[in-house]
Order: sequence, then structure tokens, then C-alpha cells
Amino acid sequence: MNQESRPHTRPAQWHPIVLQATEIPMVTVYKFLGILIYQELQWKEHVNYALQKGTKWIVQYQRLAKPMKGVSAKYMRCFYISIAVPRMLYAADLFLVPENGHAKGTKGFINKLEHVQRQASLHVTRALRSTPTDAIDTCADLVPFHLLVEKVVH
Repeated sequence: MNQESRPHTRPAQWHPIVLQATEIPMVTVYKFLGILIYQELQWKEHVNYALQKGTKWIVQYQRLAKPMKGVSAKYMRCFYISIAVPRMLYAADLFLVPENGHAKGTKGFINKLEHVQRQASLHVTRALRSTPTDAIDTCADLVPFHLLVEKVVH
């Protein structure tokens, strides 16, 4: 068996727990205090859950940001900062690790979540989709997402 086909970790053998003749079912992912905890302590499921929450919020956010009768850019920016960021980055210090000189970090997860901020800043500025992310974030007066993650994790 080559090294690529083997799993990175060997799954632990779990036996069902029985308390007062009631069998407690085994689950691989458990939600505790709004955090999805995988039995092997990997955070992929929780990052996908955070991305899903952010995406769901952005779809509703888009409805408010209509050019003619929508909410002004100032208030849309406030909505994003006060609602979407705390919802997506709840418990971010557990599942997001910013890059530094010693550790690789979770750059892939951060890039996935950064897409939500890009969508929000596109709605705030009403810019074209081909506009660079840095320019949109500057015009919307938003902190670049990787710096926002560092701030929240710190």
C-alpha cells in the first residue's frame, strides 16, 4: 500500500456508550456551543459551516443593497461589520491560524471565507466583479480579510 492511499490518521475505534439502558448513538461531528467538533479534531466541517452562514447572509445582504431603492453604502458597511463578521468568525481562534514565519496556517480556509467579504464589498461599492479585491476593500473602507482574521484571533 503506497503512502498516498493511506489515511493521514487511523480512525479510533469507538464503542457505543450505554447509560441506564439507553444507548447513546455515535456521531462523527457534534455541534457544541455553535461549533462543529469533528471526532478527529479537524475543522473542515466547521469552516464549511461558517462559509455557509456567511454565504446565506450575503444572499440576504444583496437584497438590501439594490442600487435604486436599497440601503446606503455607509449602512451596508455597518451591517457587514456588525452582523456578518461576528457570525462567520465566531470561535475563529479555534479553527483559523494566520500565517506567520513559523507556521503555514490555514490559508485555504481563510481564502474561502475571504470570498464572502469580497461579495459584501462588491455590494457596498456597487463595483464591477472584475475590480481587484484590494481596490474594493479600500473603497468600502474594510480591513483586508487576512488582517481581520489576525485581529479577531489575537
